[in-house]
Amino acid sequence: MPAAGLSDEALNFISYLGVEWVTTSGPGGPTYTREGEVVKAGTAPFEPPWKEEDVRRIKERIESFGLRAGNFMLHDFRDAILGRPGADKAIENVCESIRVAGKVGIPVVEYNWYALRAMGGYYNEPGRGGSQLSAHDYDRSRGLPPVPEVGAHSAVDLWKRYERFLKAVVPVAERAGVRLAVHPNDPPPPKYRGVEQILGSVDGLRRVCEIVPRPANGITFDTGVTREMGYDVVENIKWFGKRDQINHVHFRNVLMKIPRQKYTETFIDAGDNDMMACLRALHATGYPRLLHPDHVPEFPGDAPGQHGGWGYAVGQIKAMMRQL
Repeated sequence: MPAAGLSDEALNFISYLGVEWVTTSGPGGPTYTREGEVVKAGTAPFEPPWKEEDVRRIKERIESFGLRAGNFMLHDFRDAILGRPGADKAIENVCESIRVAGKVGIPVVEYNWYALRAMGGYYNEPGRGGSQLSAHDYDRSRGLPPVPEVGAHSAVDLWKRYERFLKAVVPVAERAGVRLAVHPNDPPPPKYRGVEQILGSVDGLRRVCEIVPRPANGITFDTGVTREMGYDVVENIKWFGKRDQINHVHFRNVLMKIPRQKYTETFIDAGDNDMMACLRALHATGYPRLLHPDHVPEFPGDAPGQHGGWGYAVGQIKAMMRQL
């Protein structure tokens, strides 16, 4: 589970639920504006790469609550994604941060390859019992113009930059004993404000894995996004799993209406995915890493990091795991 701000309340809540592992942002981890631009998380000044003492401090904070650090989200490296003059330096910063993660003992470094995240299609809709669900409709963002600070970016250019990035950083990750996990475009519409969403399809994720076909170069397999894209989740668990390139899992459910365009993120037991079949498929591949509930519904009166939706999802997953 994620721990909001690594507060006492959030870390204790994870312990209450019997969850052992924490995912969190490393120093300078990104968040996003309403337009989908990357901004740095938190208020403390940060310049990449990661410093060993800073990463170790976060890990020790987590461990002081009897928990373990399993996945850190990488800092921003937008110059490499956008093809700006600082691309070489951005890639070297990523390489150094991966080395630091290996020294400290962070097994998985997760990252996004977003030129611009398609945030404009999100809205809220009511769920059962007064809960709040997150939904997406591409019609809300389809005609929005490019963001001047980002511009338009073609799939051809983004893939060219991404291939260069992977060939530089994956060997570093292998030497450091770290696995990389890229999250798919979430939401996954084909295009947003002039930016192609190249990881908005399973074909795109497969291409990532084939550029450098090594276990250190893997994905965050998101059962929700895979369904949002319109694909069979179980069959794709098998495809990525047999290559040992599932390095992290977001385990959630959705009600899908139009692939890549319109869907609702819902309770883990109320969507289109057969979550027990997904869990069995992961188990059959021998997947040994984290299973992360995500995008949970919010309940009235929830406190940050202490959503009743997290407790509900964790309980469902624990019950399913007992059936394996």
